Amino acid sequence: MARPRCFDEHQALRSALEVFWAKGYNAASMTDLLDATRLSKSSLYASFGSKQALVVEAIRCYAGQLMRGPLAALGRPDAGRAEIEEALRATVAVARTEAGQRGCFINNCLTEIAPHDAEVMAAASAAIEQLEAALLAAVRRGQQQSAITVSEPPEALARFLVNTLAGLNLAAKSKPGPERLDDIVRVALRALD
Repeated sequence: MARPRCFDEHQALRSALEVFWAKGYNAASMTDLLDATRLSKSSLYASFGSKQALVVEAIRCYAGQLMRGPLAALGRPDAGRAEIEEALRATVAVARTEAGQRGCFINNCLTEIAPHDAEVMAAASAAIEQLEAALLAAVRRGQQQSAITVSEPPEALARFLVNTLAGLNLAAKSKPGPERLDDIVRVALRALD
C-alpha cells in the first residue's frame, strides 16, 4: 500500500516556480529545487517525474495565477474593452513590483528552454492560446458594443494585445520609469479606438 503524501503538492509547485523564475531553468539545480520545495528527491520525482515535467507544471501554475490575478478581469462573462484596460493596467501594476521586474515566467521559458524542448513549448503555447482566447472574447464583445474598432479583425487585435502584455512584462525587466509602461498602455488602448 502506498504511503499518503505528507506535503502540499501545490505549495511545492509554487516554490519550484519561484526557483525557476528567479534563477532560470538551466541554473536551477536539483538542490535548489529540493531546498525550496522541502521535498526529498524521491518525493519530487514521485510527484512531478522530472525537472522538465516540473517546469511544465510550473508554467501551467503560473498561467493559472495570471488568470486569477492581473488578468482576472478577462475571465468575466461580460468582459469587453473596460476589462481589457483593467488587465493592461493590472499588468503594469505588477510589472512595477520587484517580482514583476523578473519579467513574465512564460516569456522567460519561451526564450530560455522552449526552443529546445517541445513539451515546454507546448505548455507555454497553451498558456498563450488561453490568454488569446480570453482577449478574443473581450475584443469581440467590445466590437459588438461599439467600444472597440471593427477596422481590424478581432483575432488580429487579440494577438496584438497578447504581444502588448508580453512587451509590458519584458519592458519591466529594465526597470523603466512609470511613464514608459503607461505610454505602452495608452497607445495600445488607442489602437482599439
